Amino acid sequence: MSSTLNLLLYAALFTIAFSTAGIGLGTLFALLLVGLPFSRFRAARMVYDLYVFVVRGTPIIILGFLVIYGLPRIGLRLGPYTAGILVLALYASALFAEILRGAIASVPVGVTEAAASLGLRPWMVQLKIVGPLALRLAFPAYVSMCVTVIKASSALSIMGLWELTLASREIVERTLDVFTVMGYAAAIYFVICFSLDRAARALMLDRSQTVR
Repeated sequence: MSSTLNLLLYAALFTIAFSTAGIGLGTLFALLLVGLPFSRFRAARMVYDLYVFVVRGTPIIILGFLVIYGLPRIGLRLGPYTAGILVLALYASALFAEILRGAIASVPVGVTEAAASLGLRPWMVQLKIVGPLALRLAFPAYVSMCVTVIKASSALSIMGLWELTLASREIVERTLDVFTVMGYAAAIYFVICFSLDRAARALMLDRSQTVR
């Protein structure tokens, strides 16, 4: 079974690669979205609410089919990995934006008032005071959602993305050894997600000790 494990480990590299790309792009989208719910314009707030509601309420497989078969209708044809990254980015952006929105809303009003009393302009208050505090508050939930996105990437194997889940299915079809192959796949997913969680916890601990 060493060849099976080696193939699954190789496929896991694809899972890590396009999951990382999807998370990175989704984070960028979320940073662009997070200002909308705090806008004074009602239309901007409605756009944000609609986007988050639709994306979070749509199964990622359905979202994948909409991207694969919907974009060609408007002249955009994407390869399976590009489409997969886009789907993960859209899915992650809605999750991350809500985490950031909640973190920003959790920053005490007194903090912003104190910063404003020092003569800082509103954009400087948001950039230098509210932003760093909100990112610190959002970090644990953000890492948890990154793990969720990595696990959700397995659903995109139905789009033809050759990664850990699809590789596992192909091996099972050849060997009929479902328990062993899927056990290996589950263990690899666990190692990826557990390593990310431990690394994030270590980073948070290091930062807290630095602050002290």
